[in-house]
Amino acid sequence: FYPPHHLTLGEGGAVNIVSRMHFKVLVESFRDWGRDCWCASGMDNTCNKRFGWQLGELPKGYDHKYIYSHLGYNLKPLDPQAAIGLKQLDKLPHFVEARKNNWEHLRRGLAPLEEFVEFSLPTHASSWSPDGFTWDASGCRTDCSWFGFMILVRPGAPFSRLELAQELDRAKIGHRMLFGGNLVRQPAFVQLRKDNPQSMRVVGDLAGADRIMNEAIFVGVYPGLTQAMQEYMVETITAFCRRA
Repeated sequence: FYPPHHLTLGEGGAVNIVSRMHFKVLVESFRDWGRDCWCASGMDNTCNKRFGWQLGELPKGYDHKYIYSHLGYNLKPLDPQAAIGLKQLDKLPHFVEARKNNWEHLRRGLAPLEEFVEFSLPTHASSWSPDGFTWDASGCRTDCSWFGFMILVRPGAPFSRLELAQELDRAKIGHRMLFGGNLVRQPAFVQLRKDNPQSMRVVGDLAGADRIMNEAIFVGVYPGLTQAMQEYMVETITAFCRRA
């Protein structure tokens, strides 16, 4: 239930010809943002311990798909993908509207769980109700095409983000961390700091980034979700929170 991106362009990328397989893993890591995970596209948990790693200064159990051990690149786009994307642009208004509707459906369905979790708001929104958003005094409004539906586990909730992620995994509901969380705690940046302390500067304690790293998770709102799929997501998350 979680193809994340707004437009479908296909996959592509660097040509990797190697005689030793351990080089293949390294080269593909550099191609794919420096990711530590070696799962092929569309695969999960090849290592059979997706939530069992502790690398860098990340919390134990941080999703291995979003751990980065190298300073890598995004070398996937190809020219044919751009051609496909131009045609996909015709469908974008429908995709955006579907994402908004799916986000709203999940927000309404999960509203009774606010004692356990928090939900994201658009910039300049101060609160949400079934009638819509309440906006701050700036006069600005945000009309979001949602990438995903973020859930932030409250401090003191009877379950952790890791336990929620494992439950979603068992239920075959796709999910992801908020990308790399606090990036300075990723193995690549921890090593960079050790090798060359002058190469980066950290300002403040990054408490907000740490909270995102420890407590945030996304589920999907992509346009192909049916009402039955969304109800399944709501029912699964609700049942988990209530029995925790």
